[in-house]
Amino acid sequence: MNRRGINLLSQSIILGAMALGSSAIVLLSLPARAADLNQQLNVHINNGTRGASRDEADRLLQLGKDQDFDGSLTDAVQSWQQALRLYQNLVDRPGEALAYSYLGSAYARLGRPTEAEDVLRRQLAIARDGQDFQGQIYALNSLGRVLAQRGGTRSGEALFNEALAIAASINSADGAALSHDSLGLLAFGLGNNDRALEQYTTALAAARRASSPVREATTLNNLGDLYQTTGNYRDSMKYYGLAVKLTDINRDRPNQFRAIDGMVVALNTIGSYNQSLELLNDRLRVAHMLENDRQELISLQALGQLYEKVGDAPKAQQSYQQAIEIARNLDDAKQEGLLRERLVSLTRKQ
Repeated sequence: MNRRGINLLSQSIILGAMALGSSAIVLLSLPARAADLNQQLNVHINNGTRGASRDEADRLLQLGKDQDFDGSLTDAVQSWQQALRLYQNLVDRPGEALAYSYLGSAYARLGRPTEAEDVLRRQLAIARDGQDFQGQIYALNSLGRVLAQRGGTRSGEALFNEALAIAASINSADGAALSHDSLGLLAFGLGNNDRALEQYTTALAAARRASSPVREATTLNNLGDLYQTTGNYRDSMKYYGLAVKLTDINRDRPNQFRAIDGMVVALNTIGSYNQSLELLNDRLRVAHMLENDRQELISLQALGQLYEKVGDAPKAQQSYQQAIEIARNLDDAKQEGLLRERLVSLTRKQ
């Protein structure tokens, strides 16, 4: 697989986490280019015997999701590992599978593919043992993406097609949408844009049949990426624009950030800077409302760069200074250093 393909598939293992029934999975985000498959699923925890240990396991699972969304992936892994041990002690197989799914996503993003593959195979085994066909679909897609990321494109494709066959057998439009989306990502990563477009179009139709706004937004963003890569900014903005509206209505924040970021790239390419500034300020507003420091930092940095590009030095300086404060609060010395360099460079130009 070429470098673009590797990057796309590694990006395809990213973002917050939620799962349907007993399982979850993994997908992509733009600055972080698509949403994590886990984030696309509707998690229903506490589906077993209640008790203090079960409540604590569920709390840790949710804590990990919150930490992940806030950019603290290492902390999230620790929370999910603790939740996993509790589920194992309770012999709670659905909870165990769910913890494996989140850990699989996290390990992949942390550059630990061997561990990601191991926990995702364990998730798949639980789904198969329990005749959980929907869970099998999600686990097969997650595992397939990890294998494809490691260069196993044929193995990944085989797993995606297996998931697609199961989805057809149980008439799962959601499973079909997910599997076609995976096949589209694989084709896109390999540079087969026509094949990717075919798979994404099919995935979009299936997501709409399934009445799954998160899955629909994910595929809209994927289509935006595809058209942007080919230089078709008009269609790119059409799909990102649909995703922006849909995610705002459904408060799907990971996909909303991704859609805005994709739209901003397209608008900047054609010189529509005022629209970009409006979108980035919307992004900052949402991040502030969520009290998500990491996303505020990303928004402010992008605003600073854009203000600098259009020649508004005072606003660029203000954005960089605010971003530096947040980077310091996050103990992100690397990002703080880069921002200080930008601020110094900007001051010298004045």
